[in-house]
Amino acid sequence: MSFLRKIFGKSKTKQVRGESKLTFQKGLDTRPHSADIERPVARDRQSDTLRNQITRLEQKLNTPETRSEPQRHIEVMRKLAGNYLKLGEEEFEFYAKAENLYKQFNVLYPLHMEKMDWLVWIEVSARAKLIREARRLLGEARMLFPGDEQFDELETTMLHIVKK
Repeated sequence: MSFLRKIFGKSKTKQVRGESKLTFQKGLDTRPHSADIERPVARDRQSDTLRNQITRLEQKLNTPETRSEPQRHIEVMRKLAGNYLKLGEEEFEFYAKAENLYKQFNVLYPLHMEKMDWLVWIEVSARAKLIREARRLLGEARMLFPGDEQFDELETTMLHIVKK
């Protein structure tokens, strides 16, 4: 008859759970009001300063994950050079950094350089006071893109007119 006691009787776990006082779970079944819940603060990308973006991109620039995918590496280089160009208006040394970055870009991925890359590179070189280098780049760009009016405009604005 012991088998009947096993079938119809309570198991030890049910017996222990049945006798226990579940005071530690008090209040878990009640949900707090939605006004009381503290929502996580999302980081606003617009409030992120240009310098923070530059440091993040510089850290990402030469990581193995970025270097293993050329398209991703090119994207990071373009963004970083654009940010250097924006910040160069405040501090002059960022123009030299951007010019150096475009030199690396030309060495690593010469076939991926587009017309806009050439335009920005010439502008950065001229702003970094590397006029001879900018004229040489303009000559190369004209061989790649013959008869393009944007290079004429760039030559007029950046290389012939003396800026501060």
